[in-house]
Amino acid sequence: MVALAVMVRTNLISRCEHTGGGVVNEALGACQGAFKLARVPEGSPVRPSALAEGSFRREILPWGLLGLALGLVEGATAAVLVKQHFAGVAPPVAVNIAVALVSGAPAFSNVLSFVWANIAHGRARVRLIVALQAAFALTVGCVCLASRATGGLIVTVLSVIAARLLWGGILTVRAAVWTANYPRNVLARITGRIVVVNSIAVAVSAALVGWVLEAKALDARWLYGGGALAGLLGAWLYRATRVRRQFQLLAAEAASGAMSEPFSLRMVMSILKEDESYREYMLWMGIFGGGSLMLTAILVLVFSEQLHLSSAVQIALLAVVPLITQPLFMPAWARLFDGSHVLRYRSRQGWAIVLASAALCAGTWSGLMMLLWIGAVLLGAAQAGANLGWNLGHNDFASIGRAQHYMGVHVTLTGVRGGLAPPAGVLAYMGLQAWRHGAGELALLLPLAMTAIGALGFRRMSLALEGASEKKT
Repeated sequence: MVALAVMVRTNLISRCEHTGGGVVNEALGACQGAFKLARVPEGSPVRPSALAEGSFRREILPWGLLGLALGLVEGATAAVLVKQHFAGVAPPVAVNIAVALVSGAPAFSNVLSFVWANIAHGRARVRLIVALQAAFALTVGCVCLASRATGGLIVTVLSVIAARLLWGGILTVRAAVWTANYPRNVLARITGRIVVVNSIAVAVSAALVGWVLEAKALDARWLYGGGALAGLLGAWLYRATRVRRQFQLLAAEAASGAMSEPFSLRMVMSILKEDESYREYMLWMGIFGGGSLMLTAILVLVFSEQLHLSSAVQIALLAVVPLITQPLFMPAWARLFDGSHVLRYRSRQGWAIVLASAALCAGTWSGLMMLLWIGAVLLGAAQAGANLGWNLGHNDFASIGRAQHYMGVHVTLTGVRGGLAPPAGVLAYMGLQAWRHGAGELALLLPLAMTAIGALGFRRMSLALEGASEKKT
């Protein structure tokens, strides 16, 4: 059945390419649901080819170096830095709002993904990625110029957001490179290794920030200058990367019709309107992801103002331990992803996030440090799977030549919830605190409920997919 589906799909594309991209989009849109499950290989994982391994070796070091810069503008690390570094020198409300903005910046920055997808369309991917990487590194370095005053707080927040905007462009363009270089049946395992190395580098940077804030042996801002240098070196090394059969990728993009219709918010709405399954998937991702983003912002405030945890402990709980834990669980999540549709994958992985959130909430409410550390480990295990699903899940919905557009839709909506969820969580916390001192920690119920609702939504879609598959067989 799989072979038949692939053969029919190939013939359909071959016939439609002669009649214009608009027909391709219309035909593939109508038939897309019948082939999504067929495109996902089932069975035992296979070994990556020598060509895939060679591409991986050229990518691994650059992404590791860029991870050192990325760790300095990662949501939890930047939020703790802002809370601790500017407390007492800027108005408390301004500092709390800044915490919400920088903690949500990694997600919010993706709101401009349609711009990056538009820029990348029809252009050599590696050259564009290198330019974005260099600009990202320089923007990270701008934080070291911020003074310890209200003006410095503004510079820090703007620099973090700008850096994350550029990183969002890197992620959008990188999706097409990975899809071209690595076959679907080894995609998660190959890219999973890159994500692991990147995560370790991010954890190292986060740990350095925590140590510097705790020991006060050095102004934490100077770390950002070092991160900028590491990022620039990574960009220089990434020039050796090649995109496999890039001419075919560009031809597929041209056939999709996007050359005459630039990727825009209108295209986002069009894809969501035409693809019912992807629209529902994005709905549950919005609720689920919004809860995850809200959790970090609230925890930073509760840890600082109510539990009075040190900067090093906060960063360890929210960044270092989860990031170090991810490599331990990444291989298992990758095998699960490679062997199933993303809906089946998310229906399992989603509950891991719920469990981790529940442990962190329970540890916060009880004040038990052991429970907080357990929650941090569980969070890392769950985030390992979430990273794979976020980076690769759109491939199980997109037709040929449209993977980048579907990724663009995904990260654009991620940006929307990144701009809304953390500030909403911080406002809920401050409102509860104003109502009754110490009641702010109850705001954690909101992200916990949202992640649970999202996980239930994934489960519902997975059951529907299994039912449809049984009917076809």
